[in-house]
Amino acid sequence: MSDDVGPRSKEETIRIHQANERTMLAWIRTGIALMAFGFAIARFAVFLRQLAAVGPVHAPASSLGSKWFGAALVALGMLANLLATIRYAQVRRAIERGDVGAPSAVLVYALGITATLIGLAMTVLLVHALGEE
Repeated sequence: MSDDVGPRSKEETIRIHQANERTMLAWIRTGIALMAFGFAIARFAVFLRQLAAVGPVHAPASSLGSKWFGAALVALGMLANLLATIRYAQVRRAIERGDVGAPSAVLVYALGITATLIGLAMTVLLVHALGEE
């Protein structure tokens, strides 16, 4: 993956590095959002338990596995942040070597598939719980 166009100017190299940094920051924001959403889901289970303990309010006996799904989303967010940092470093080194081309899409596919599977499992549990009402 070498650059066939010739050497890049300093300005072009800086723009490429800045694009790499923006991409990394977008992944970090995504990871933080996943962690925050997971934390909120896990805390909801605690809230339901406390609500049921306080009084005669009808709260579901199970919290739909929200603790586990919350923890899974927090872990996925942490993984996204770690992999984003590793990918940033790899792309940075490639830019400095003068290599061009799209970076590997494995990170995108792995995180996307994992998030989809977690969402699918959450959907199945939610539909199951709604069917019990």
